[in-house]
Amino acid sequence: MRIPTLKTPRLKLEPLSGQHSTGMFELWSCPEIGEFSGPVTDADGNAIQMPATTIRDSDRLIEFWIKAQDAGWGFRWAVLQGDKEAFVGHVGFNSLGECSEIAYHLHPNHWGQGLMSEAAHAALEWRRDFDGCREFEAFIEPENLPSIVLVERLGFQATENFSDGARRYRMTV
Repeated sequence: MRIPTLKTPRLKLEPLSGQHSTGMFELWSCPEIGEFSGPVTDADGNAIQMPATTIRDSDRLIEFWIKAQDAGWGFRWAVLQGDKEAFVGHVGFNSLGECSEIAYHLHPNHWGQGLMSEAAHAALEWRRDFDGCREFEAFIEPENLPSIVLVERLGFQATENFSDGARRYRMTV
């Protein structure tokens, strides 16, 4: 599966790769990031301790998403900001199909600036136009209020379905 690079007024979304290693470590070494992420595993199903304590931990996440992209069932874009293209987070899909699950993480230093809203909107627009997607979903723990606000702003609605304690939000295309 070939994933394009997307641009928004403030951001560049490019397929996650090894060149994002430092940014991924800075993101995943923040305790706040792992708080609502659920269990994190590598491509072989081995647990990755969070927050990440070594760059190798976060590199295993990059490898996971590269393999998912190669297999065609999911992927991540690196979210880069400004002229220096600073890594601020990632956004992508945990599943691809008629119903595609969006997921995202943004470094806490960039919370409250509307960056993930901008990135997620671009990701949803791309997916909406690609390969028969009819519905989006996101799974968010009830305590993760900023993420709930984000998906509701994007047009998702809460359902009564839960998975591992996370509420399912959905949006039809």
